[in-house]
Amino acid sequence: MYRFSEVYGNALLLRHLQQAVATKKISHAYLFAGSSGSGKKMLANLFAQTLQCEADGIEPCGVCQSCKAFVSHNHPDIVYVRTTKKTLGVDDVREQILKDVKFKQYQYRYKIYIVEQADTMTVQAQNALLKTLEEPPAFAVFLLLAENTAAFLPTVLSRVVTLQIRPLSENLIAQYLIKEKQLSDTAAAEYAAYAQGSIGNALALLEDETFVHMREDILDKLTSMERKSLAEVLLYAKDLEQYKDDTRFLDMIQLWYRDLLVATRLQDDKFLIQKTQKQALFAHTKTTVAELARKAAAVQQAKMNLARNANFRLTMEVMLMELKENRYS
Repeated sequence: MYRFSEVYGNALLLRHLQQAVATKKISHAYLFAGSSGSGKKMLANLFAQTLQCEADGIEPCGVCQSCKAFVSHNHPDIVYVRTTKKTLGVDDVREQILKDVKFKQYQYRYKIYIVEQADTMTVQAQNALLKTLEEPPAFAVFLLLAENTAAFLPTVLSRVVTLQIRPLSENLIAQYLIKEKQLSDTAAAEYAAYAQGSIGNALALLEDETFVHMREDILDKLTSMERKSLAEVLLYAKDLEQYKDDTRFLDMIQLWYRDLLVATRLQDDKFLIQKTQKQALFAHTKTTVAELARKAAAVQQAKMNLARNANFRLTMEVMLMELKENRYS
């Protein structure tokens, strides 16, 4: 069970939710918006549990009947709206929300609907929900979870309080991993760098063996590139196709060049993120800062091209040629 005081980051958002609970000025609908792994569901659950808590405080007490029912995933007045398809269709909304919301809550203060992947609602589904959002029963609270707010109709957005969950700093994520997962400072910093502002992503990486193997492979390619011919380096493009659907490998390459820039410019390992690679990094500091900056930009350009659905193999070959070439050295 989480408490507001245990949540990292997004202090203004947390304060807004707690103030709403304290003043009992609860909106009928909230949109929790944030990237995958940002903690949308955790925050919605925490807010829902607090709203239903019989202790009537700004934190869930964890011991009342409502809190116990919530923790056991058996709360009669908290409804999770899900679909097994790619989208939430109009039938999902009608069956899971509209038919149910006609009836008052079973026992507790509110009847709360937590709509997962709400941004996958079809236009018809959103229009079906709209009337209830416009004229909601006094006991109903809707918590919509979404990554893409642009997927909603303007009329739906105008009826909800949008709470944007901001990415966390690498320092905050590292602090969490050190405290909660007992990682070393070095390991925590490395995982935090790859987590893209999300504790959820960091935790997923800890359990992801694919990520570990990918990182070893990418670091091996980067450290051996200097000894290879251009023809040999271009062969890496074929190897990288195994990561076509998981472009985290580009983040790894970017982080390598970031640390190389730091090592070259400062000649100090204090500011390296990948401290476990400091020996390999300092072995590559003969390249000029201008050259390293150009190569880092080439990786960023490759990311942008892939986001525009460019041909993967061709994009990788262009990037690898840029990484192999030394213009200013």
